[in-house]
Amino acid sequence: MDDPVLQRLAAANPVHVVPLTPEESARSEAALHRIVTTPHQGQRRRSASMLRRWATVVAALLTSVAVALVATTPASAEQVLLEAAENAAKQQPPSGEYLYVRSQAEDPYSFPYEREIWSSRDDAVLRDEGGVSFMAFSDGKDTFDPSLARVMDLNEDGETSTFGNGESITWDELAELPTEPRALERRLSEGLAPSGHGDEWDLWKQVVGLLLESPASPDLRRALWQVLAAAPGTELLGAMTDSAGRPATGIEADFTQEVGEREVLLLDPSDGTLLESRTYADGTLAHRMTVLESGYRDVAPDVEPYHCGPGSVPYVSC
Repeated sequence: MDDPVLQRLAAANPVHVVPLTPEESARSEAALHRIVTTPHQGQRRRSASMLRRWATVVAALLTSVAVALVATTPASAEQVLLEAAENAAKQQPPSGEYLYVRSQAEDPYSFPYEREIWSSRDDAVLRDEGGVSFMAFSDGKDTFDPSLARVMDLNEDGETSTFGNGESITWDELAELPTEPRALERRLSEGLAPSGHGDEWDLWKQVVGLLLESPASPDLRRALWQVLAAAPGTELLGAMTDSAGRPATGIEADFTQEVGEREVLLLDPSDGTLLESRTYADGTLAHRMTVLESGYRDVAPDVEPYHCGPGSVPYVSC
């Protein structure tokens, strides 16, 4: 752009202008030529150089307006979920024998409590304060003693560790799931037993469960987010803060017609991390799970006896 007038116009334009292609420039000049050369009484014919200058100005301004409109258009829930999908796929594959997840849960029947789980292909151990919290809440106490929660063996009956909120999927089965979103949706839907709450709710809960607490690979996590992006009725809530004080983006799925609940996800689209899941019923928080820490460990803690000794009732103090 050599013309000093055009240079001043471009400098004053607050929006970055993308250069026009030769085809776009030609169309702009032709259109402007038809406009300014239409005969009018008392009007002199513009010179070709003036036409070219004005054509460039008009095209630049039109491009600026288009760029500004795109920049200010609000994102949708689908766009945010797809962004999370792409960034989840960019994360490094994890390594370690045990998937470790530390989370905090909350519901109307207990104090907020933490749970820790170590899961491998062959075994899993859990430390869950939920029972202790529930007992203290039910007894009318002001708080609970977390030390009463013990590390328990989830595979003491010889069962294999599984993941998900519907169909129980083993570690090896998880690795065999398709990573194409439509194929993944079909596979997950086929494996879910009807809950009576509707197929869409069942699928949503299963996908969220796998995102919260499973050793899904980066490619599988991308596909899981893409399945949620294709779900009908999602709404972008915008910038929010999770229960741990971390900035997040909120997404809501409305299942009030099916189960009288709204499901809210708080996520970080920059890396595809699901930070928190909330369930609301009649406008009241029915359940919350906040992932405080997630990663891989090479060892898991030893199983602990119940606080009151072998054969005692769990969570009941001596």
